[in-house]
Amino acid sequence: MSDDQPARHIPRGHRWLLLIPFLWQVGMVPFVNDVAWRPLSLPFPMVWQMAGIIVTSIVIAIVFRIDERVEADGDDTAPGAGH
Repeated sequence: MSDDQPARHIPRGHRWLLLIPFLWQVGMVPFVNDVAWRPLSLPFPMVWQMAGIIVTSIVIAIVFRIDERVEADGDDTAPGAGH
């Protein structure tokens, strides 16, 4: 970026979605730890953690796609673009 171009604001509010995996893994431990249900003969907290891996992967993929879209939109609207 050269010195003559003004700094542009890149929206990053979507990154708050990354709190979902944290709350899934850490915030819900007190509630999940006491569940007696044993799906697939596994302790429920273990199943919860495995499901958390899937949820985390999905959330990270969504944030990555939004980041790509925001950056692509920002490049199109940058000063001097298309000239």
